[in-house]
Amino acid sequence: MNSLNDSLKVGIDLIPCIALLGLTSMIRPMIAPEIEERLGRKMTDWEWGYYLEESYRKFKLDSLQDIVGQWLQRLAVMQIIHDFAWR
Repeated sequence: MNSLNDSLKVGIDLIPCIALLGLTSMIRPMIAPEIEERLGRKMTDWEWGYYLEESYRKFKLDSLQDIVGQWLQRLAVMQIIHDFAWR
């Protein structure tokens, strides 16, 4: 029974991967020409994969910066309330 659960888990984990592969094949024709123009040649599959990795890293960094910004804003509000309550 445990191997069945493991198999189902692997199958479920593959669904987002398959969806991502479909998405990247749709995005590549839109983005690749601009990069290829800058490169002066066609992109290789490895370069496209590197582009996807870098864009994911940028997305993660932007998300973390948003979270930190929200926390700093919340901290500023808490400081204002604290100062008001303790004055």
